[in-house]
Amino acid sequence: MSLVPENPAPANPAQGNPAQGNPALAAQPSLPDIFRCFLRVGATAYGGPAMLPLMREHILKRGWLTDEGFKVGIAVCQAVPGGTLMQMAAYTGLVQRGLPGALAGFLGFAVPACLLITGLSALYHAMQGVALTTSAMAGLSSVVLGIIALAVYDFWLKYAHGPRRVVMTGLACVLFLYGVSPAWIILGAALIGPVVFRGETAPPVALPKAPVHVRGVLLLAGVALAWLGATYALAPLLFDLSLSMAKADLLAFGGYGVFPALYHETVDLHHWMSAATFMDGMALAQVTPGPFMLGACFVGYHIGGLLGALTAGIWIFTPSFFILMLTVPSAGRLLGWQPFRRALSGVLSTLGGLILAVGIQLGRSTDWSGLKAALCLAATIALWKRVDPIWVVLCGMGLGLWLL
Repeated sequence: MSLVPENPAPANPAQGNPAQGNPALAAQPSLPDIFRCFLRVGATAYGGPAMLPLMREHILKRGWLTDEGFKVGIAVCQAVPGGTLMQMAAYTGLVQRGLPGALAGFLGFAVPACLLITGLSALYHAMQGVALTTSAMAGLSSVVLGIIALAVYDFWLKYAHGPRRVVMTGLACVLFLYGVSPAWIILGAALIGPVVFRGETAPPVALPKAPVHVRGVLLLAGVALAWLGATYALAPLLFDLSLSMAKADLLAFGGYGVFPALYHETVDLHHWMSAATFMDGMALAQVTPGPFMLGACFVGYHIGGLLGALTAGIWIFTPSFFILMLTVPSAGRLLGWQPFRRALSGVLSTLGGLILAVGIQLGRSTDWSGLKAALCLAATIALWKRVDPIWVVLCGMGLGLWLL
């Protein structure tokens, strides 16, 4: 699957600027308009990539981007770390109202899921050990493994075309299982990508120049550094949590790409929770709408209560937000630079293998039974058949209460 449209249209005033919206269709939106739009999308959209058509519909019907501009925006957001749709909300706000618009889109899309996952995390920890809760979470953990299986399949279809990519996918899986950090695996893939894929070329992207919002970015960077300084001195656990979520964000491509990094940070490296508890948290993240990456709020609540959830929810997106703000002005040149595109191909080729490795590790830690295996298989088939994930998750919870 190509990261960009095969024949991107150049900026044309008659059709509307693909990165600046279509002024013939709509006036410049207010910041509350941007916030409300993405708040609505974030509150009603389930299913990771399945959210894409809904977001596209809301953006295009308001005339904020043309259809071609939306495709270009997705290409830019796929080329940088972070959840693609989270980045797309920020990108749309950015090209409409600059940095304040980006923040409005970003926060609007994140707020519903952040509140819901925090509330569910509080309920989970309050009810932990109750028989009904244990049965429900056993059903949900089986669904999570089904979700992982489908995520591996999805990444394989998109990014593992040809023997070279298949080898990189398999190698990433083996290295992760042998304890190599996903950061080193992804860095290595980026370094060898220009060599492995040196014969491949990708089409340029027609993206007009845009100024860097230097003052605003520096102000936000100052706030972030002040937070790190304060927590380092006053709350070392929150400092460690902030850095861990930031590292996971930098390794996350396409939403589910955060899975291996988050697992490594919380289970393998810091031992903040068991693999089983991690699975429970990721299952709860599927119950909520909006970006899957906000499952980090569960991790934060588990180790630091409400302040921990807020910390994790902010820092799981902070680095990728800064990268997007600094990348958009030169994204056209960056996406047209072949060594970068080949490095990105290397990175994307590893993601399916990393997610598969996490699935294997979680599968090893699961207390399997015939019913759990059947539920996992049924969830995988249902998701493959495009059943809405919320119904799969709720059915998994119900069957867990009934049968497990």
